[in-house]
Amino acid sequence: MAGRHLRTALVSLLVFIGPQSLFAGESEIPQAENLGEIGRMSLQQRIPAVVFVSRDACPYCRTLRDKILEPMLAAGKFEDRAILIEVSLDRVDPFMGFGSHQVTAQAFGDSYKAAITPTLLFLDSEGHEVGKRIIGISNLELYGHYLQKSLDAALLVLREEASKN
Repeated sequence: MAGRHLRTALVSLLVFIGPQSLFAGESEIPQAENLGEIGRMSLQQRIPAVVFVSRDACPYCRTLRDKILEPMLAAGKFEDRAILIEVSLDRVDPFMGFGSHQVTAQAFGDSYKAAITPTLLFLDSEGHEVGKRIIGISNLELYGHYLQKSLDAALLVLREEASKN
């Protein structure tokens, strides 16, 4: 009986706080499920959404994920600075886009002209680009620097917009 109540409480907690909150130390990049919700979080926290556009068989995507993005995520480098999510262009099932409508990964990639992978997009709460996108990997050793530079620029744009309102 007590086990059943505990399970019910844990499921309720998971629904309330979201699955990512339970695994805050987790370094896996979450897949995009609801960009409208990501947009609301972005607006509330005044931070950009960084969308990692990838392909399943892309070796450069695996390198970027394993050597840069997931270690940065695990080290808390995105905390209070950005919401990192991934959209694999190979994904078949649709997800909610920024306009609260269903979108396929391919349509998402097409709308941002992000056919080359890996691509990092720096987006505001409505899905508009607010930082210089990063396409491919020209220099792995300097990639973190370029990422921080684009992230800083996106944060500056969002904070300037917030101060005007």
